[in-house]
Amino acid sequence: MVDRAEALKMQSILQEEVKKLQEVQKKIQKLSAPRGAYLTQLTENEAVLAELKLLSEDDKVYKLMGPVLVLQELETSKSQVQNRISFFKKNLKAIETQTTDLTKKQVEIRQKVQGMQQVMITAQRQAIDQKLKQKPGGV
Repeated sequence: MVDRAEALKMQSILQEEVKKLQEVQKKIQKLSAPRGAYLTQLTENEAVLAELKLLSEDDKVYKLMGPVLVLQELETSKSQVQNRISFFKKNLKAIETQTTDLTKKQVEIRQKVQGMQQVMITAQRQAIDQKLKQKPGGV
């Protein structure tokens, strides 16, 4: 049987774990915005690279720099777009790793919270049963 002091301590620990769970959930949610942006940019750059591969060496490629279009070598353009694609893939992989780690942590905390809740429910039932046994006539 759990006494009142133990129950209060357990309640305090449970509240701390719930706060941790909420923080982890917020972190996971915050990662979704940059992930979406990187996915969009990756898709756009892959489309650009596909278009650049269709060009011949004689075709001209211009790059927008501020308000001015500047002539650029085809291979330079392909290289720059490929570098951007690599950058986006690297960042997406880092975000996926963080999300996976946070999701594992979330599952662990959730299981801990559920276990603590189960212990508290059992303790409450035992306390109620004991009080009912102490009263004359049962109820």
